Amino acid sequence: MKIVGITACAAGIAHTYMAQAAIEEAAKELGMKAKVETQGTIGTENELTSKEIEEADLVIIAADINIDKGRFGGKKLVEIDTNTVLKDPKKVIQEGLQNATVFGAKGTKINGNMEIGTSSNKFVRYLMSGLTDMIPITIAAGLLLAIANAMAFHPDPNNADLVVWGFQETASGEFFSKLFDLGKVGFTLMIPIFAAGVARAIGDKPAVAPAFIAGYIINDPTFLKTETGAGFIGAILVGFGVGYLVKLLKKIPYPHLLKPVVPILIIPLVATFISFVVIYYLIGRPIAAGMNGLYDVINHVTVAYAAAPILYGAVLGGMMGVDMGGPINKTAMLVSSAIFVDTMNQFGPAGVNAIPQAATGAAIAVAPLGAGIATLLFKKYFTTEERTLGSSALVMGMVGVTEGAIPFAAANPSLIVANTVSSAISGALVASMGIQFYGGVGSPLGAFIGYTTGPKLSWLLWIGAILFASLINAFLYRFFLRKRNVIPKDVEREAVIEK
Repeated sequence: MKIVGITACAAGIAHTYMAQAAIEEAAKELGMKAKVETQGTIGTENELTSKEIEEADLVIIAADINIDKGRFGGKKLVEIDTNTVLKDPKKVIQEGLQNATVFGAKGTKINGNMEIGTSSNKFVRYLMSGLTDMIPITIAAGLLLAIANAMAFHPDPNNADLVVWGFQETASGEFFSKLFDLGKVGFTLMIPIFAAGVARAIGDKPAVAPAFIAGYIINDPTFLKTETGAGFIGAILVGFGVGYLVKLLKKIPYPHLLKPVVPILIIPLVATFISFVVIYYLIGRPIAAGMNGLYDVINHVTVAYAAAPILYGAVLGGMMGVDMGGPINKTAMLVSSAIFVDTMNQFGPAGVNAIPQAATGAAIAVAPLGAGIATLLFKKYFTTEERTLGSSALVMGMVGVTEGAIPFAAANPSLIVANTVSSAISGALVASMGIQFYGGVGSPLGAFIGYTTGPKLSWLLWIGAILFASLINAFLYRFFLRKRNVIPKDVEREAVIEK
């Protein structure tokens, strides 16, 4: 028996490779051969050949984003999310071989929660596709802009006790000024890239150009003649609108003579023109006005009410821990990034609201760090295998990979409560201190590969909040596992030696 597959998560980092390893290991244990292609942020790796696909008895697509399945026509195909395959890869393989339909046929369901031959929750998958494309530019642009912004502060030449903002007329001043402009270019292109990613997931390649152009103009105040752009709400509408428009245009029976130019000329041209008309004359200005009012309210509430940042920091932080890299986690990232990007475009670095992004950036590490700490402090509640996973979880937590906590929550679902509560605490703590995170890597590592501002020694407070919440998470693990009677043999030996 031969199996081929594709794995891809929304961030293109941890879930992608964990799912690959799970499928390959499960196939090996079942006496089968498996090759899994990964589509992560680095691009396509371990790419499947036509011969390998042809010889395969089953195709498994474990993805949280939309994947092109055109290569697998005529093959038995299973399409699920990465979390499902991580929970029980053997079951996915066995039931897929038994029940999967040939790609192109109507999907069937297994046990009510796994769909064969088609995808589930397409709305979320389309959004995650756009988020996957946007994440790298968010990190790069935010970090570059933050570094340049820090270099713009210098002593007032007229009063040494004051600090002024601006780039000096020196070689280094010009360099950081251009670096600042480069970061702003990234933020300008971020929303169009997100819209294009969503549209591509729906309408494929012909949707990319019109969605990118439409995503740009719906966020250009000069074009719309408004105070600000339409933000992420506008980008989402553009992504879905253009995606389904292109999908509709592709169904038109074009003359055979025109078919070669349909995807590269006719569809992009028609879709771009229709998008322009709809945006400029119908939805662009009302949405822009609504977004302007929304962010005015958010900023006013943040400044006027001390408890407001704590509340939304706790909510966003909790969302990061509840499904450990799943759709809720990614939604929190999207919301915090949206607030950061939109307020940056509207108010500039002086008025940006990066507190929500700080909350999610800190909370992303708490679940895996807490799991790892728990396996060190409370060994008798964990098997030998789980303690080994705890070491991996610690490493993953240090670099901001929430998925490191998945094996523990999968074995004991009550631990999801611990992850959610502790992640919410980290988000609330960071927000209460007014820490702002401009970009980089969320987690303790973000203090060094990232940029935080706010109170004095914000980077140290950032690390402290994460570690404090992680310790709370570990003790919550101890509470929820208090009735668990698992004493690994090596723990027994350690106890004997201690006596």
